[in-house]
Amino acid sequence: MNKNQLTVLSLTMFLLFNIAYSQPEYPQVSPSAQVSQRIGITDVTVTYHRPGVKGRLVWGGLVQLEKIWRAGANEATTIEFSTDVTIGKTLVPAGKYSLFILPTTKSATIIINKKHDLWGTNGYDENDDVVRLRADLDYLEHQEWLIYTFENLSKNSADLRMRWEDFGIGFTISVDTDKYVLEGARKSKGWKELLSAATYCLENKVSLDEGRKWIDESLAEEKNYWNMTVKANYLANDGQYDGARKIMEDAIKTGKEMDRLPYNIEEMEKLLKEWKNQ
Repeated sequence: MNKNQLTVLSLTMFLLFNIAYSQPEYPQVSPSAQVSQRIGITDVTVTYHRPGVKGRLVWGGLVQLEKIWRAGANEATTIEFSTDVTIGKTLVPAGKYSLFILPTTKSATIIINKKHDLWGTNGYDENDDVVRLRADLDYLEHQEWLIYTFENLSKNSADLRMRWEDFGIGFTISVDTDKYVLEGARKSKGWKELLSAATYCLENKVSLDEGRKWIDESLAEEKNYWNMTVKANYLANDGQYDGARKIMEDAIKTGKEMDRLPYNIEEMEKLLKEWKNQ
């Protein structure tokens, strides 16, 4: 057996040994968890570990007052944003951060820190704080295992809340959703994408001049039931009811000739009747 064959055999035996004798896994005392929420088109993800109360005093006991807490167990709790967000009055750039809490008797300071690859609070440096926000405690029903949830969700914001023992604390994450939607919409191509962009502007009453431009470009690409109804709604929104009625009549006629009747054609017929009284 030559030297190359010996090397291959040794490597094979090494790999087989490591596969056969891989280290077994055991459940963690504080299991890992992750919760994600999309706010508008922004993804927010919290990664943490869930300690249990287990009959212990938590706030003011296990979680010591006036001392930085990892807001979970084991590694530092982390929070990640896919776009820039606002917390309190601070603009936080997209990225991954650690999340800490500085407890007091009836309130706490929420801390967002640049360094996210920490074990607990080891290596924490106040100079790397991005956000410091005071929040009051809420007193709730007993929560045995620490948990993070998103509440009060809207297009532009959501509350992130942490609950454990008989207390809860949280803060609001705000996002300029229109800004990010429009950034993407400006790259639209083809009648469908242009229609979606124009529809968003009309429904949200944002950047209507761009919306008018996009619906006209969609119609120029291909005139059909869908973009004609949106064009009619733009004209009605601008008080141009004569033009709106004419285009909606054409759209409804086109819709009734389609192989499958559009799902919203009755709604468009209702709008047309309302416009006839304008």
